[in-house]
Amino acid sequence: MYDMKEVTGKLLQGCVVPSTTGVPMYTPDGKASYGALWTRDFAYMVEYAGDLIPTEDIRLCIEYLLAGENTDGWMPDRVEKDGFVRYAAGDEHFPARANLDNGSFLVIAADVYLDMLELEAAKEQFLKWKDALQRGIDCFPVDERGIIQNICEPSHSPYGFTDCIRKTGLLSVETLILWRSLKSMVKWFGLCGLTCDGYERKIESIEGCFGEIFSLDNGMLLAATGDCRQIDVWGSCYAVSIGFPLPAEQKRKIAAWLCENYDGVVQNGHIRHLPGGTYWERTIIDVEEGTYQNGAYWAVASGWFFDAVKDYDRETAVRLISDVLNYFETWGIFECINGPYRKLDTFVTSATNVYAVYEEYLQLRNSK
Repeated sequence: MYDMKEVTGKLLQGCVVPSTTGVPMYTPDGKASYGALWTRDFAYMVEYAGDLIPTEDIRLCIEYLLAGENTDGWMPDRVEKDGFVRYAAGDEHFPARANLDNGSFLVIAADVYLDMLELEAAKEQFLKWKDALQRGIDCFPVDERGIIQNICEPSHSPYGFTDCIRKTGLLSVETLILWRSLKSMVKWFGLCGLTCDGYERKIESIEGCFGEIFSLDNGMLLAATGDCRQIDVWGSCYAVSIGFPLPAEQKRKIAAWLCENYDGVVQNGHIRHLPGGTYWERTIIDVEEGTYQNGAYWAVASGWFFDAVKDYDRETAVRLISDVLNYFETWGIFECINGPYRKLDTFVTSATNVYAVYEEYLQLRNSK
């Protein structure tokens, strides 16, 4: 039987590249082809497969990323082997500002790490990191309600797995990731006996207006309110997976839409960003339709899809993960696929994000 825990563990071991100072950088692919530590990839590895990573490695990587924080608070998109920092996707010619998610992802990774420690040690560590983590999320451009907005020119690159897509106006999944980080900060402020009224008000404000801004009548969420005002399949699944307080009826509608549109958004258990047959209205750089972030299918979002439909249609949830595991075993674990198109073999977060639901999938599959 295909053992997702064993496979994920091997990829995590294989992806490590030492920095010039000896930090074990967890790079995107399990063959250690990359010479940099990406913030969001690492955060997913920690969140969804942190039990397979040495605790000390997590601390060293978090501090390697924190050391790259810009004076304005922007956290690295990635830090290279020699400590060189890039804040936006791509190279120095990439025509966009820093990504709108890295500060949030670093808080999420830190939260998972701190939960691994004894409480007193965790509190002590949080207080050392607190100011840097705050700067990393306070720098984001938000409207008066706390919703992330992308209205400058040139625009920011948005969520990293859509970093080539020109989403503008108010942004939904980026705000969901920020909401998660705010919840984590409030938790650790409280455990350390500190007040965090400002973050609590932001959380309340985001929860109060999010649905009105982004929700469609069919329950699904829009990616943005400006350019790319389109259904965000990943974001809709993610909102349910992280427990964002959507109304129960909306979560039912999301599950129903996903099941009804399954053949258009799922291929071999991998998930498309957008409804079938549609492509992003605007991109930052050219991305051919049907490839990469513009129409290919990714296992990064498969666990979120599973979470979104499991209570509505257990058979569909089980089918999804069975199909992605069969693909992994037969063809390999890629960043994204579309028929014969396959990009970046041994992509680690494809494995970790499926591993996160692996045990629950087995339970559902084996239950009557």
